[in-house]
Amino acid sequence: MLNQLDVLTRRVGDSNERIDLWLTARRKLLVAYYHTVGIRPNKELRIAVDDKTLDKFCQSLVDYLSTGHFSIYAHMIEELDNDNPLHKAALICSALQANTALIMEVYDTHFEMALAHDNPVEFQQALSFVGEALETRFTLEDSLIQLAVEKHLTPLPIANDTMPDKQISPD
Repeated sequence: MLNQLDVLTRRVGDSNERIDLWLTARRKLLVAYYHTVGIRPNKELRIAVDDKTLDKFCQSLVDYLSTGHFSIYAHMIEELDNDNPLHKAALICSALQANTALIMEVYDTHFEMALAHDNPVEFQQALSFVGEALETRFTLEDSLIQLAVEKHLTPLPIANDTMPDKQISPD
């Protein structure tokens, strides 16, 4: 998924500040996910999951999902208003809402249950499911980004507290 993100970033990077920050947030989430499942990106080494790593992933996941719904998607729909891509964008956003509900259901039930019962197998299964759901989500978001780039969205003001810092390393 990081390789796909790199390709997308090269293709649409610098077209819109909001999109750039969104892709940076995605990178941060993916790195946290990889650390949580015990993989260091671009390395062969597997690492153990600890509470700090899990907390970082959970916070990144919730932040990423929230930012999409409460900041990014609304601005993109607003920019596409009264244009042909609006219908497609609305369908994408509807699919993203369903994806968010699914991820949060797993997050709220399976993560907590697995951790409360110290069940690493159930926890790994839940992480795997979230990984698959994130892959689906990123495909949907990429479609929304493509619509935005094609429309040549004007840069929108960025609230400093809604997106992470641009300085994110893959390790």
